Amino acid sequence: MLFASAIIVLRLPAALAKRTHRAELAQGLVEVAQTLESEFVRELTREELREGAIQGMVESAGDPYTVWIPPRDRDEFVKEVQGTFAGIGVSVSSDPRGALVRTPLDDSPALEAGVQAGDLIVAVGDEDLTGMALPDIIALVAGPEGSSVDITVLRDEQEQTFTVVRRQIGTQTVLGLRRTDGQWQWQLEDGVLVVRIDQFLDETPRDLRSVVEDHPEATALILDLRSNPGGSLSAAVETCDLFLDGGVVVEIRNRREVEAIFEAQPEVSTDVPMVVLVNEGSASASEIVAGALQFHQRAVVVGRRTYGKGSVQKIRDFGEGGTLKYTAATYHLPDGRSVQRGEGEELWGVDPDVVLDAPEDWNAVNERWLDAGIITTGPDWPQSLPSQDWIRNQLDDAEMLQALETLPQTTDAQP
Repeated sequence: MLFASAIIVLRLPAALAKRTHRAELAQGLVEVAQTLESEFVRELTREELREGAIQGMVESAGDPYTVWIPPRDRDEFVKEVQGTFAGIGVSVSSDPRGALVRTPLDDSPALEAGVQAGDLIVAVGDEDLTGMALPDIIALVAGPEGSSVDITVLRDEQEQTFTVVRRQIGTQTVLGLRRTDGQWQWQLEDGVLVVRIDQFLDETPRDLRSVVEDHPEATALILDLRSNPGGSLSAAVETCDLFLDGGVVVEIRNRREVEAIFEAQPEVSTDVPMVVLVNEGSASASEIVAGALQFHQRAVVVGRRTYGKGSVQKIRDFGEGGTLKYTAATYHLPDGRSVQRGEGEELWGVDPDVVLDAPEDWNAVNERWLDAGIITTGPDWPQSLPSQDWIRNQLDDAEMLQALETLPQTTDAQP
C-alpha cells in the first residue's frame, strides 16, 4: 500500500500541471468567444466562433498539410482519401455548355452505357448544364451507389440520352503508352516497358505487378513518376517490393524518435534495367519509391529534383467536432536524408542521377499523354507497338526520350 500511495503522490504534480495548462489554454479562448458573442457588431453563432477558433489554431502551425475538416465536408474528404466514389466513371473538362467527356474510365458504367470520348454532357436528368461550374456538374452526376441517372449528351450535334447506374468508381493509377481499341499498349517496339503512375493508391502495386508479369519479354522498364503527388505509404513500400530483394525503403521519424522502419519484402517481379523518371511535381510516396530504388542501385533516376514533400499526416476524427489532418512525422530515405523540404536546408527530396532541363511546356506534354489514353474504338487505330519516333513526333516528350537513351547505362549495374 505504501508503494502504491507513493506512485499516486508522484503522479499528482504532472496531472495537475496538465490540467493547469489546459485551463490556461481554454481561458483565453472562452473570454474572447464570450466577448464576441455578446458585443460584436453583428450576431455570431457559437458554431462560427468554434470553427474560427479551431481554424486559427490549425493555421498557427504554419503547415499547409495540417488542416481541419468541418463535419459538413467530412464525406467529401473521405472520398478523396479513399480514392473511390459513386458515379458514372468519366473524365471530363469544362465547357460553356456543360461538361466535355475526355474519356470514359475503364470498366465504368458510362462506358458500358455507350458514352464516348468527345461527347458533350448538356443535361443531367432535367437539369440543363449551360454555364454551370464543373464541380457542381460532378456533384450532380454523383449519387448513391445503385441509383440511376439520365445523362443527355450532344454527339455530332444530335442529342442522345443514356441511363447510367451509379457505382463505386476506382481511380486507375497505372497507365500505359496509349490505347488502341480501348486497351492499353505498354511496350515500345524495342521491348521497353513504359509504365506511368499518376498517384499511389492501395491497388497500385497490384496493378503494377500485373502489368510487369504480363510482359516477361520486356527488355527494360521506365517507371514514369512525373507530377505524381504521392498517396499511400504502404503502396509506395509494396511497389518497392516488386523491384528490391531487401533493404530499408523508408524511415518515419517524429519529433522525438524513429517511429518506424519499412524494409522491402522481396517479391521481385523483374530484374531488367530500369529508369525512374521524376520532376519537380513528384512528391511524397513517389519520392520514397524513386529514392529507395536509387539508393539500392536498382534504378537510375532521370529528370529534375523532386518536390520535397516528406511529411506524414495522421487523421483524427472528432465526430461532430470535425476531422483533423495533421503532420506528425517526416519521411527519411535509406541514407538518412529527409524527403521534406526544409527552410534553409540543402539536402531534401531526390536528386536525379541524370539531370534534365525543364520542358518549355510540361502541361502541353502531359495533355498529349492524356489524349493518348482516351478510350475509343475503330478500324483506324494502329495495332502495332509504338516506336520511339511516336514519342518524338506525337508526344514531343524530350524527357521520355532522354530516359530511353539512359537505359543502356543501367545494364551493367543490375544484379
